[in-house]
Amino acid sequence: MRYVARWQTPQVDIGPGSRPRQSILILQLPRKNSPARRGRRSMPDPIVSSTPPAEWSAQCARCHLLFHSSDWIKLLEASFDVKTDYLWDEDTGCGAALSSFKAGPFRIGYLGFPAGGLVGGIGPDAPTIEHWRSRGGEMSPVAIRIPVSGFVDVGEFELAYEATPETAIVDLPSWSLDNVSGNHRRDVQKGHRSKLEVMDASSDEDAAAVFAIYKETLKRRRGTMRYNATYFEKLVALARQRSDIRVMLAKFDEKISGFTVIVRHGAVASYLHGGIRLEFRHLQPSALLIHEGIEWAQAQGCSSFNLMSSPPGQPSLVWYKEKWGAETREHRTYVLPLRPSYRLFQAAERLYRRFR
Repeated sequence: MRYVARWQTPQVDIGPGSRPRQSILILQLPRKNSPARRGRRSMPDPIVSSTPPAEWSAQCARCHLLFHSSDWIKLLEASFDVKTDYLWDEDTGCGAALSSFKAGPFRIGYLGFPAGGLVGGIGPDAPTIEHWRSRGGEMSPVAIRIPVSGFVDVGEFELAYEATPETAIVDLPSWSLDNVSGNHRRDVQKGHRSKLEVMDASSDEDAAAVFAIYKETLKRRRGTMRYNATYFEKLVALARQRSDIRVMLAKFDEKISGFTVIVRHGAVASYLHGGIRLEFRHLQPSALLIHEGIEWAQAQGCSSFNLMSSPPGQPSLVWYKEKWGAETREHRTYVLPLRPSYRLFQAAERLYRRFR
């Protein structure tokens, strides 16, 4: 059986205080009429480099790949002490990303951070997965987590996986506020009537306020902090330079009541982050910001709007997302063990989740 996977933005939880290490794997896709195209796939020997190849930026710009761009990688390096390695096949100019995050004494890799996939080609298939397994000793992580969106045409890997509900507006061009739930329509209208102002974050002070709301929201929901203050500072700065990132603020009487981060990667817009201050909840800043983000994504020409995966056991959150005219499918994160020490990590992870 042959397996193919393409990717969407995953949710990543590597525990508090984790520090990522990112490696970029550029993998060869078979050329037309090659033995691999005829069913006898041969794996490449990629070129390993600590600097991006000359073709990298052009490939990312041509395909609107924010999360593979040098700008995004620099943001990660500045925020999380990330080391980036590039493996490049000059003949085909294709690639993928593997981010290895520090988790205690271990490193856990994620295929693409956070969106995954290849630059200049399709996602990996089963022979590619086996190639990674055979070269596991050359890689930093003890295992690779491979996120697979439920909204792409994929097969299945013969690997263990974790499933979460993923919600998205599939046909974004035809989406209209008239077609969403009455409650959401009223919330958006109330946001407009309350004289909330939606604007883009533009300063370090804005970034600090966003991070404060992010922390407050996580505490309220008992979530795990995955991003730090430097990340949001760099994110706001990058949004001022690129048209595929929006860090939106809802202000009332000059006070920030909430924020939302919407990005475009390929043809998909994704709700990356968001939060509100409880004292402004009655003004409906969240609904107003989501509506603004959806309309922005439509104007960008995106085909879908991904509201991301929800944690298991939170059906009310899934229901809230679906009321925006979205549907929910199963998102899978496959795990490819590379070293025997991964079993030790699994035991440590179980203890962490039990006693945190």
